[in-house]
Amino acid sequence: MQQLTIIVNILKEFGSRYPKEFIFLFLLLLLEGLVAASAIVSMVPLADYLLDSSLANPNEVTKYVIYLINSAGYSINYWVLGILFVLLNVINGVFKIGIRYSILRIKYAILRGLYKDVLGSFLNARWEFFSRSGHGKLLNTMNKEMVVIGDTLGHMATQFAQLVQFIIYLSVPFWLNPPMTMIALILAVSFGLPFLYLNRISYRLGQLNTQTSNKLMGTLSELIQSVRIILGFGEQKKSETIYLKAFDSHVNATLKSQTLSNAVPAFFAPLGILAAVIALGVSIDNQEPLPELVAVLWSLLTALPILSSLLSTNININNFIPSYEQLVHLREKANEHKEIEGNIQFHQLNDGIRFRDVEFTYPGRQNTICSVNMYIGKKSMTAIVGESGSGKSTITDLILGLLVPDRGEILVDDVQFTNWKQNSFRQRVGYIPQDPILFHSSIRENLLWANDKASEKELWEALQLAFAKQFVSELPHGIDTIVGDRGVRLSGGQRQRIALARALLRKPDLLILDEATSALDSETEMMIQQSIERLKNTMAVVVIAHRLSTISKADQIYVMKSGKVVEEGSYDKLSQNKSGAFHYMLKKQRA
Repeated sequence: MQQLTIIVNILKEFGSRYPKEFIFLFLLLLLEGLVAASAIVSMVPLADYLLDSSLANPNEVTKYVIYLINSAGYSINYWVLGILFVLLNVINGVFKIGIRYSILRIKYAILRGLYKDVLGSFLNARWEFFSRSGHGKLLNTMNKEMVVIGDTLGHMATQFAQLVQFIIYLSVPFWLNPPMTMIALILAVSFGLPFLYLNRISYRLGQLNTQTSNKLMGTLSELIQSVRIILGFGEQKKSETIYLKAFDSHVNATLKSQTLSNAVPAFFAPLGILAAVIALGVSIDNQEPLPELVAVLWSLLTALPILSSLLSTNININNFIPSYEQLVHLREKANEHKEIEGNIQFHQLNDGIRFRDVEFTYPGRQNTICSVNMYIGKKSMTAIVGESGSGKSTITDLILGLLVPDRGEILVDDVQFTNWKQNSFRQRVGYIPQDPILFHSSIRENLLWANDKASEKELWEALQLAFAKQFVSELPHGIDTIVGDRGVRLSGGQRQRIALARALLRKPDLLILDEATSALDSETEMMIQQSIERLKNTMAVVVIAHRLSTISKADQIYVMKSGKVVEEGSYDKLSQNKSGAFHYMLKKQRA
C-alpha cells in the first residue's frame, strides 16, 4: 500500500508539472488504438475471403469493409484485402514509434527537471549537508540512482501507454466475441495474480541494490582520491581487493533484482498463450465463426503480452522505489540544511568582520569553537594560528557562511551575516584552501572561472602578483596548458600559485588564505608574503597559518587552542610574551 501511494504521488507530481507532454501522449495512444483496432478488424474480411473467395455469406464486419472498399472505387480481391491489412499495421507501427518518442521526451524532460531540482537543493545547502551525507551516497544518487529513476519514469509512462493499448486491443475482441475474450481474460488475470506477490521481493531487492551501489560508489571515489597514498604505500592489491569486494556485493544484489525483472515476462508469456488457446478451443467447440475467431485470437495474442509487460513493469517500478526514496531523503536533508539567505545585497567591505561570542560544535564532538571574539578589519592582515585541531579552519568556514554558529553572532559591516545575500558576499571573497582544487581544463579557464570578464592583461597581472607568471610562460602551451584532474600535472606549489592568482583575479574585498603557502619553497613563500603585504592596503586579508614565519607582518594575530582564542596581539607583542602560547609555538618551530 505504501508503494502504491508513492507511485500515485509521483504520477500526480509529474503529471501536473508536464501536462502538455502527457496530453500529447494520450492523444497518440488514442490514435494508435484506433489504427490497431482497424488492423485487427481488417483480418476478418481477409479470413472470410480465404475461406470463400466468392464472399457468398460474409461476416457483418466483412460487409462493412466491402462497402468502404467499393466506395473508394476498388473491387474486392485478395491483394486489396492483404494490402489493407499490411498498410494498417504499418501505420500502427509508425504510431508506436511516435508513442515511444513521446515517452522518451517525457522521461528526459522529467529527468532534467529532477536534476535541476536536486542540484538546486544540494548547492543551496550548507557545507554541513555535504560533510554528513557521504560522497558515496551523493555520487551514486546523481550517477546511478537518477538514471534508474529516469528509466522507471519512462517505464511508468510506458505502463500508462500499455494500459490504454490493452483496453483498446481488448475492446475489439469483446465486440467480436465476448465469451471467448472473457474466458481468455479471466484465465490470464488468474495466472498473473501470483506474480503480484513478487512486488514485495522486488522492493527489498531494490533497497539492497541501492545500498550496495552507494557503498561501491563510495569505495571507488575514495580509491581515486587516494591513489597517491595507495601507490606510496604499495598497497595496490589491498585496494583492489576492497573495491572488488564491494563490487561483488553489489553484483550479488543487482543480479537477483534484474533476474526477477526478466523472469516475469518469461514465465507469464506461455501462460498468456495458454489462456488464449483454451479460450479458442472453447469457442471452436461452440462452433463460432472462424473469421471472427482468427481476429479475436490475433487481438488476444497482441494484448496478452502487454499484460505480461505490465506485470514486468510493475516489478521494475517497485524495484526503483528505494532509489526514489533515497533521492527524496537527500533532498529533504538538503532543504533542512538550506542556507539562511538574507535580502541585503553586498557590494563591498566598508568596515570589517566581527565575531561576538561565537560557538560552534560538530555533531558528536565537543568544544569545536568556544566563545570566540575577533575582528577582521578592512585594509589589514589578520592571522589565525594554532596547532592542528584548534579550530582555525572552522573559523574560515564560519566567515564564508559555510557553517552557522550554534550561538553568538557574526557581523559584516555591523550587519548580521544572515541578513546579507550570502553569495553576493562570497563573490567579493578570494579563497585559497590548503589543498587548492583546480578544474580539469586549461590554466586560462581555471582563472576565468573566478572572473569570466577578465581581460588578457588582467589574467597576466594576477599571475604576476601570485609569482606564477614565469613558470606559466615556460609551460609548453603557456596559459592554455591543461592542468589535469584537480591540477595533478602541476606541482603543489604551482597549484597554490594558480589558486592564488585565481582568487586575486576577482579583485576581492576579502582574501582568505587557509594554509595556502604550505606547499611553497621558502623563496617563493617570501615573495608571496611581500605581495600579500601590498594587497592588505587594498583589501582585508585573513591568513590561517601553522608556519609562523608567514605571518610576521600581520596587523593582528589570534592564537587558538582547543577552540578558544587564548592570545591576541601583534607579532612583536606575542613573541615577547615568554609565558604565552604563541612564544611556545615560535620556540618549537625555531628548534
